[in-house]
Amino acid sequence: MSDETKRTVRTQFGRQASWYAASAVHRQSASLAVLLRLSAPFPEARALDIATGTGFTGLALAPQCRQVVGVDLTAGMVREARRLAANRGVPNFLLCLGDAEALPFPDRIFDIVTCRHAAHHFPDFPRALAEMGRVAKIGGRVVLDDTCAPENPALARLMNEWELRRDPSHVANRPPSELVALLDQSGLRVDATVMTEVPLEFTDWVRRSGVAAAEAAALRASLLGAATDARSAFRIRLEGDTLRFAWDEIVLLGVKR
Repeated sequence: MSDETKRTVRTQFGRQASWYAASAVHRQSASLAVLLRLSAPFPEARALDIATGTGFTGLALAPQCRQVVGVDLTAGMVREARRLAANRGVPNFLLCLGDAEALPFPDRIFDIVTCRHAAHHFPDFPRALAEMGRVAKIGGRVVLDDTCAPENPALARLMNEWELRRDPSHVANRPPSELVALLDQSGLRVDATVMTEVPLEFTDWVRRSGVAAAEAAALRASLLGAATDARSAFRIRLEGDTLRFAWDEIVLLGVKR
C-alpha cells in the first residue's frame, strides 16, 4: 500500500475500531458460514486471516483449527480482536500487525488463508492476492469474501462513488468476473464461487465510518434519488423512516496450484 493510503486506513479504522467490534454486519453474515464451509478447517490446520479487523472470522475458524493467525494494518483493530479473543477464551487465535500486500510470513506455511470484507480497501489488490498465494501451502485453500460491484459499469461506478463518500479508505469494489480472473492470474484455481448479499441499514452504515451529519444527509438523498435500475440493483427501499439497501457479496475459493 502507498504510505498515504496506509495512513488513511489506520486513521479510519483506528478511530472506528469499537464500532466494528459491535457491528452485526461484521460479527455475523450469511457469507461467514459459506467462508467456513469453503475453507474446510480441520484439527491440525494452520490458518491465516488477512485484514482480520476485530477478529470475527479468525474467532469463527479457531475452534476448528490448531492455530489461527490474524493480521491487520491497524493497531486499534488488533487491540479489539485481542480483547474479544481473551473475553471468549480463545487461546489459539494469535494476532499481529502487518500489511496484506507484504505479509510478514514465510512461503507456504498456511493450510487456509482467508480475507473477509477487506479486499476493497487494498490499493494493489493483485499484489495482495499474490501474497495470499505465496503463504498458502500447495493445495492450500484461499477464501476471499467481499462485497462486489455489479457487472454493469455505470452501476459499479455509482456503488464505488457512494462507498468512497462514506469511507475515504475505500478503493474499489470489483465485479465477480474481474475477481475470478484476478484469482486465476494469481495462480489460484477457482473451485467455487458463492453469491450472497450484505443487508445494510443506512444509519448504521454511515455511523461505522464516522460520516459527518451534512455528508450523511447528502448520501441519503443520493441513494433515495437513484435511478430505477440502481434502486433495483441495490435493493434501496424505505421502511417507515428507515433506509435499507444491500450490496452483493461473493465468496470465492481459490486452491493453490
